[in-house]
Amino acid sequence: MPKPMAVPSGMIDIKAPLITSDEPIINPLRITIDSPKTYRKAVYRLALYFKREFHYDFEQFAVDDEDRTHIAFLWIHPEAIELSCDYRVPCIGATCFRYREPRNRPSTWGMQWVWFHPYFRRQGLLRSAWSNFKEEFGDFRCAPPLSDSMTKFLEKIDTQNK
Repeated sequence: MPKPMAVPSGMIDIKAPLITSDEPIINPLRITIDSPKTYRKAVYRLALYFKREFHYDFEQFAVDDEDRTHIAFLWIHPEAIELSCDYRVPCIGATCFRYREPRNRPSTWGMQWVWFHPYFRRQGLLRSAWSNFKEEFGDFRCAPPLSDSMTKFLEKIDTQNK
């Protein structure tokens, strides 16, 4: 009789990185090379979860990336926003934009990846930040391949904007 397969705990553990701030955090928090390293490490941890869930070969964010055209955003738990100056608060989502200059197309910003803790998906967090992203990055592209959820999200956003 074959033994049942076990799932390694590392494949299912989702530990939210914790950050603190000297100032109140407004979701999403803009992360650049000038941001505290703990913030960049939090984005990196969430990029690892993205890599694991979508079976990528490499991380989509690097803690020590010095490219100023890479801008990430970090969401903390909505109920912890008012506590961010006094306590370490959990990060529950992140995204990263990069400026691309392809040879055969006009240069543009691209949303390279976005990941939310499963408990916080479909809660309107990305939708509420979308207009700010459009204002800052213009008509940016979402980098393929897109998950079914992201494809549906983009269709819904496109429909609402017509």
